[in-house]
Amino acid sequence: MLASLGLFVFETTTAAFEEVSRKSGYRFGTGNAVGTRPHMQYIGQDNDDISLSGTLYPEITNGIVSLDELRDMAATGKTYALMNGNGYYYGMCYITDISETQSHLLSDGTARKISFSLALKLADDSEREQVAVLDQDRGQV
Repeated sequence: MLASLGLFVFETTTAAFEEVSRKSGYRFGTGNAVGTRPHMQYIGQDNDDISLSGTLYPEITNGIVSLDELRDMAATGKTYALMNGNGYYYGMCYITDISETQSHLLSDGTARKISFSLALKLADDSEREQVAVLDQDRGQV
């Protein structure tokens, strides 16, 4: 298993990705002052952007079926727990974008190669706190 997003498992038979990128942002408020550069004040961490990209070969994987399943998940507007195969927990994520490019088409239009990318946005900390509260209610930590 490469990773899981909610109950969707990324592996060679579903949607194996080749790259993971993560961008962490930090927010600053600025105040203008005459004759000086704007003053900046740190106001908090921004939501991280996480991107997964890879290539599907329908002869080996579920191909488009896996991408359709991810699209159905995205359409709910819910957050999903993202965890990689070695147990690192990224947090609760929204699916914000799914893109695909089909190539090496057969005469009936079937793609032999599908490149994809999945864009996720890490939810705010209140989402993590809600999960923690639910776990405490169940007697888990």
